Parts: sequence; C-alpha cells; structure tokens
Amino acid sequence: MCRATPNLAVAVLGVIFLMAGLPELRSQGGVDWNSPAPRQEMQSFQQFLANHPWISGKLREDPTQANKPSFLHHSPELAQFMNAHPYVQAGFKADAAGVMSLVQQAAPASPNDPANEKEMQDFQQFLSNHPWISRKLREQPSLANDKGFQRGAHEVPEFLNSHPFVQAQIRADADGFMKRMEDFSAQSPRQAAHSPHAQDYEALRLFLQSHKWIAEQLKGDPTLATTKTFQNKAKEFRQFLDAHPFMQDEFKQDARGTMDRALQPGGGEFF
Repeated sequence: MCRATPNLAVAVLGVIFLMAGLPELRSQGGVDWNSPAPRQEMQSFQQFLANHPWISGKLREDPTQANKPSFLHHSPELAQFMNAHPYVQAGFKADAAGVMSLVQQAAPASPNDPANEKEMQDFQQFLSNHPWISRKLREQPSLANDKGFQRGAHEVPEFLNSHPFVQAQIRADADGFMKRMEDFSAQSPRQAAHSPHAQDYEALRLFLQSHKWIAEQLKGDPTLATTKTFQNKAKEFRQFLDAHPFMQDEFKQDARGTMDRALQPGGGEFF
C-alpha cells in the first residue's frame, strides 16, 4: 500500500512523546494503566507508534480510526498489534481519544525494562515454536525485514508487529540482535519455559472477553485452538497466538487445561 511520507512535525511529535513521561497514569475505560500488564502494553504501544509514523499521524488526527474496520483493513499492522494487546484494544473501544492522550503521558520503557526482556523471552519461545523460521533467521537475520520472506512466513510480521521492541531492534541491526538473542538464550535457556507467565493468561482472558464467538468455540472444543482451519477462520486468534508463543505452546500441549486455567475463578467471567 502506498502511503505518504509523514511530515516533519509528526516525526518530531513522535520523538517528543517517547522522551516525555509522567510517573503515574490514570484509570481509563475500565483499565487501570498503573497495573503492570496494562502499563507494559501502553509502553509497547508507544514503541509501535514510533515504528509506524504514518499510523501514528492518522491516530493523532482521529483516534477513533483504531476502531474502524476499514482503517484496520488498510493498516494490518495495527490490527495485529490490537489483537495481541487486549488492554490497548479495550481502551480504544471505551475511549479512543483518552488512549492517545495517555500515550503522551506514559513513561517510555528503558532499554533494561522488564517489558523488553519479556519480548525477548517471547521471541526465544517464538523461534523454538517455528524451527524453520528460526533456522532461516539464524542463517540470514536480515530476512526478518524482507517483505518477500514475510509474505511466505506470515507468523514473522504478526509477531514483530505485536512486539515493537524486537521489531525496532531487528530493523536497526538484525545481525547484532540475533547475536544478542544467542547470548540471551545461552544465559537463560529455560527461563521462558519455567516462568509463571501470569500476564499471558491474563491477556488470554481479556482477549476472550473481547471476542465472544471465539471464546464460545474454544469453550466447547479447546483443541480448535491448534487447528489451521479454525485459526484461518478466526484470524484475530491466530494473531494473538503468534504474538503470545507461550500460549501457543500451552494449547498444543494441553488445550483443555489451558482453557480451564483461563477460566479459573477470579480471572473474570466472560460467558
């Protein structure tokens, strides 16, 4: 899709809102943005907008565009990000202008922020779940930025658009980042597999709350989560799984147990 190059003012604004920040954010649209998971999603959204200045400019002009199917169709990167970040998605549905206002208040993540480490853990798990992609990227890391490769491996752009820190690192220095990933994996090869991943389950609960039809189907037959037919029919769910490789692995190992844990009392009712 051909897009006009964003003007200098939009670019400068993007830098300003990433550098400025307030320590506390207010609750909005039923989301407590001071809680760890929502706050990390807000920081990820900051990075996403920095990576996609055209989308950033459009949302600054009219925040409600984020809720319009026509805009999401022409901006699949945003749709993929939303489906992977249910707090941001719920916030836009409740108060789109409020979310864009909060984006400018949120303190950006530092290089050593836990949110960035979580993205690296997710990428480690993603590569483990997709050995062919892993081998190709280790042989030639720049393929991650290649549109032709991305068309043949849709999981890659869906993962990157929902993990803006990893996306930014790969765009800047693909070779260097893959070497960093090797060091990261060597230092903690089993870290992702043994961490509790409470936030992944929390994200799944909220995703299911926002996608009633998908929730009903999985409640009836959790194994649908692992079938290509269902994932192609419910692309939002496929994008969620590509963005949450730990949950993808959980469904493959024990689909019923995964849904049971997502439905545990205290996790919120959505049926």
